[in-house]
Amino acid sequence: GGNGRVGGSSARHLQVLDEGGVELLLGGRSQASFEKSKARIIGQLQDASISIPTIQFQQLDLNSSPSALAQIIRSCGARAVVHTAGPFQTRTNPTLMQASIEAKVPYVDVCDEPLLCEAGKNLSDLAKENGVVAVTAAGIWPGASALMAAQAVDELRKLGSSDDSVDITMSFFTAGTGNAGATIVSATFLLLCQKALTIAAGNEVEKEPWTDDMDVDFRGSQGVKTVRLLDNPDVFTLYRSIPHINSLSSRFATAPGVWNQLFGAMKTLIPKDILSNTDLMQGLSIFSLPIIRAVDKIVGATNAMRIDASCVKSGRKCTFIVTHDDLEQCVGLATAAFILEIMDSSSSIDPGVYYPAELPLKSRNRILEQVKKDAIVWELDFSD
Repeated sequence: GGNGRVGGSSARHLQVLDEGGVELLLGGRSQASFEKSKARIIGQLQDASISIPTIQFQQLDLNSSPSALAQIIRSCGARAVVHTAGPFQTRTNPTLMQASIEAKVPYVDVCDEPLLCEAGKNLSDLAKENGVVAVTAAGIWPGASALMAAQAVDELRKLGSSDDSVDITMSFFTAGTGNAGATIVSATFLLLCQKALTIAAGNEVEKEPWTDDMDVDFRGSQGVKTVRLLDNPDVFTLYRSIPHINSLSSRFATAPGVWNQLFGAMKTLIPKDILSNTDLMQGLSIFSLPIIRAVDKIVGATNAMRIDASCVKSGRKCTFIVTHDDLEQCVGLATAAFILEIMDSSSSIDPGVYYPAELPLKSRNRILEQVKKDAIVWELDFSD
């Protein structure tokens, strides 16, 4: 996915955060797409007066076998693999993760499909055998958002009992596509026909997507948005990473408001077998891209995240709000922060496959410090 918007942003931020010490291989199927992505990365780096790294194309097809992909990883000399080739919905086999583990190189993906995250987690024993650290669901959200939730819970438990049950509400807002391209649109379409996982009274409960609306204040210039349930692997991974979760849910909104109405209408009117067709939804997103891009120019690309955590017994509350002015940029920033952290020998992360919130506290703090760099809102508040 190195030739897409998220992949290109991740590649650029690897150069930014590593202060010019990287060589970039952008994997994909199209040389033409690579040339466009390379030109965009170079242009953005030049605008920021940052040195230009070596950027090369690597032919890659995710439909290949893990062994074939592992051979490509070895032969090209990659020291790490970052997988951004979405949408991940309907996929069941973590092929590239397995290939990376077989090739014995660190791996990070931005997977937003819970069952695929779980399938990747099942490769943890193989990763331990091969001495590899891999992290799944590790972008801005999911990813940094899970670290925010873990941080909020830790801060609350410092003030009270470590075994106090917690309620967590996650809310997200993205203006337009956040400049992230057609994939985020098609992924949203696919999620409209997928049950939203929630936690209630300590148990997993699936609910209808795009229901149970809430008004949430993201503060700053974003203000109050009406968010609705949408499946998010953060719910799945946090439930398996943080003990004593009583309730947990995730909601989303976009702008302009008509997009939210459109999503609701699509869920109601379009048959599920059509909405769940990955190729069809990707094609619809690409076909609609000129209109989407025009709207993006009007509404901007802001990405806002709000985590509300509270202790069931004590009633103490923690709110963590983070806003960036461009989703494309902050997802690349977060993804780059994750991969650089697990490549850093000083991070001392034991081999295995991790959900974000399972990473050591020091790693979590370092990743969040990187994510904070471009934030326009960063607020961590407490109340009784």
